[in-house]
Order: sequence, then C-alpha cells, then structure tokens
Amino acid sequence: MKKGWIILGMVIGLLTSQTQAQSGLKAEYYTGTNFETKVLIRVDPQIRFDWRGRSPAAGMGSSYFSVRWTGKLLAPASGQYIFSALVDDGIRVWVGNRKVIDAWALHDDESFKGAVVLEAGKYYDLRVDYFNDLLEGKINLLWQRPDEINLPFSNGTTISGQYLYQKIPTSPRPVVPPKPITKPTVVVAPTPKPAPKPVVVPPKPKPVVAAVIPPVVVAAPEKTPEAETFGSVETGKMLVLENVFFERSNYVLLPESFAELDKLVRTLRQNPAVRINIAGHTDNVGDPRLNQSLSEYRARVVMNYLIRHGIAGDRVGATGYGGSRPVAGNDTETGRAKNRRVEFVVK
Repeated sequence: MKKGWIILGMVIGLLTSQTQAQSGLKAEYYTGTNFETKVLIRVDPQIRFDWRGRSPAAGMGSSYFSVRWTGKLLAPASGQYIFSALVDDGIRVWVGNRKVIDAWALHDDESFKGAVVLEAGKYYDLRVDYFNDLLEGKINLLWQRPDEINLPFSNGTTISGQYLYQKIPTSPRPVVPPKPITKPTVVVAPTPKPAPKPVVVPPKPKPVVAAVIPPVVVAAPEKTPEAETFGSVETGKMLVLENVFFERSNYVLLPESFAELDKLVRTLRQNPAVRINIAGHTDNVGDPRLNQSLSEYRARVVMNYLIRHGIAGDRVGATGYGGSRPVAGNDTETGRAKNRRVEFVVK
C-alpha cells in the first residue's frame, strides 16, 4: 500500500512539473487600462493578437483592458537581439530585468524597438505589459535574432512558443546552432567563339535630296491651376475641416478625406512659422467617456497624417473635446452631424 502511494506521488509530481514547464507565458487579463480588476489567468503560447473591437476573453469588453505576460525566454543564439512590438495602444517590455521597450501611451498601429545582448542556451525573465483604450486592441511581439540578422524581415518574426516558458524546464532544451548559409555553386558555361563575320560590300551612295522641314509651331504652355489652400492663417483663427470623414463610431480615416488634409498640408508648408491644434468633437449620443476617447483618437489620426506628410511634430497638437462643445442642437440628425467635426485652431 505504501509503495502504491509513493508511485502515485511520483506521477503527480511528474505531471505538475510538465504543466509548469509547458511552453507559453502566464497571461493575466484585467479590466481597466492600468490593471485595475483581474478577470482571469491563462497560458498564451505567444503574444500575437488582433482583437479589433472584439473581447480578448470572456467577461471583458473590447475597450479599456490591460494584460500582463510573464515567464522565461530561451535565447537560441549569442549576440544582440532586437525586440519590436506593433501595438494599439500601450506597451512595456522587460528582458532579463532590463526594460527594452517603453511606449505606455495611446498609439494607432505603431511599432517600437529595443535591443539587448543575450547568451545562447540561457533563460531570461520576460515581462510584457499592455493596455488597450478604445476598440482596435492589437499587439504583436517580435524579435530579430543574431543568427537571423540577414533574413529579409523588417521588424523580425513573432516569438514562437518554443522559446517561451512559464518557468525554466527541468531538462533544458539543447540549443541547435544555426545552419550555415551556403551560397549556391554557379557553373559558368564556356563562352563560344564568335563565328567569322561575312564581308559586306557597301551599296553605292544615293544622291542626297534636300528634305522640306515644316516650320515648328511652339504652343504656349497651359496654365496649371494653383493647388488650393486655406488662404491666410491668423493667430486664433478656427477653421472646420469640412470634408474629413471617419468610419462610423470609429477613428479610421476614410480615403475621401485625403484631399482636405492635403489642402491643410499645403497651407502649413506655405506658412512655416504657423502652429496649429487639431480639435476633435462628437455629438452627445452614447457614453460620454467613449465619446471623449473617440474625439481624441480622431484628432490624433489627423495630426499623424500631417506629420507623415512632412509637417514637423512640434507644429501640430491634438485635443479631444467629446460632445462638450456643440455648434448645433443634438435633437436632430442634421445638428448631430454638425457637431461630429474636426477643426483646427491657429496658435
């Protein structure tokens, strides 16, 4: 009987050890953008999620949540590792107790990088903090290993579960050295000798007849219309971007907005000393907190468009006012449409 209990204990211990050593990271999911209320704990094999308005787990909404992943990272080669993360919204990453990425703010599908030197065969503590504000939750944790430095990946590859553990396994996995990259052997065929050229007897020259060249008529160049701008800009002047549109209840910019934003880009280029602030507004329908975040996101999207088209970042700011500054009544759709606007103010 005693022997049976000993065998049962060994089996339970073995199963417990295997469970703790399984690949993947411990994932703690919270409601709130700063780990306010823990909802569940699970094991995620890798950190690559695109929720896009969907709930990350049962009992959680698609907005205002945070996640913390912890565990061990196995380094397969020695050298410098470049870690990168594509996120919407905020992220922090520690590798071996060293913070390599710190972007704890609102972001719209942006990429962040950091580097650290690791040694092959060693396990390092890994911690990843993430939060999502309004909709569009997204995170992808990648790395560029020293043995893959010449591979054509701009930001690296997603870290797979074979290098992620909740704790160091009892029998560490052997590190397999990377296969050397061998160049294919190119066989050069011998160059054939050119055949002798036949002797060509030139024909007798024909008499030259003067050609009649018609007179060249040069047409006057067509006048191209000047690109449209917002005209003179004065301090304190406020203008509504009439033709800037987003997806309904979202901050995804629609293509028909580009002409209006390009017009603003040209205005700022012609006035290099001018600074502006982009203001986002909504109607009063729905949760005021969601409307506030939505207006901030829309203002930031417009600001990022200007920066991507050559306008210096210190010349443009972004503010969201939600539904606190209506220009019309919210009792009709016409009035609500006027209140859902993006405008800019000259500083």
